[in-house]
Amino acid sequence: MRKWWMVFVAILWVVRAQAQDELPQKVVYDFDGDGKEDVFEIRKGYLSYALTSQKGKEVRSKGAGYSDVTWLELVKNVVVYQCQFNRGQNTFKFRYDPKLGQFKLIGYDNDQFGNATNDGSGSASYNLLTGNYIAQWFYFDDKKEELIGKPEIRKKLPIKTYLLKDFGDEMIDQLYDIDTKFDK
Repeated sequence: MRKWWMVFVAILWVVRAQAQDELPQKVVYDFDGDGKEDVFEIRKGYLSYALTSQKGKEVRSKGAGYSDVTWLELVKNVVVYQCQFNRGQNTFKFRYDPKLGQFKLIGYDNDQFGNATNDGSGSASYNLLTGNYIAQWFYFDDKKEELIGKPEIRKKLPIKTYLLKDFGDEMIDQLYDIDTKFDK
């Protein structure tokens, strides 16, 4: 029986790895406006970019591989880094800032699905350009046996600059801490 279980787990691992390989891991676009294609990608557990105006020098994040399934999208001139995990999803939006000559984080969305009864589910969105933070969280009331919405949270937070080169677990934890601070 144990042998079959190990075969089953191995098959699941291969299927998941193949599904991950089919998701877009690279975006090619003229981010810096020099008329030449630049590259932004997920590579070896990091986010990285190379701009032709910077002689193709690679700039890497501190990490990015904390999630089960990840992919990149280009929406207008914004790179959207999607991260799905067991009971939730995070979305990080990066834009090239010509004044800084670097990519910076301009938006963060956190969607949590909660447990089997959706206790702890909800979503939060933080616009780092305006400081607008909006969240809606839920809890499961065992006595009423229903999902209850907590009051919507709307806050104006200080505008912070998070650069891609600093992106990693520490930065993600700082963003999670904002959600934890207001979800009481």
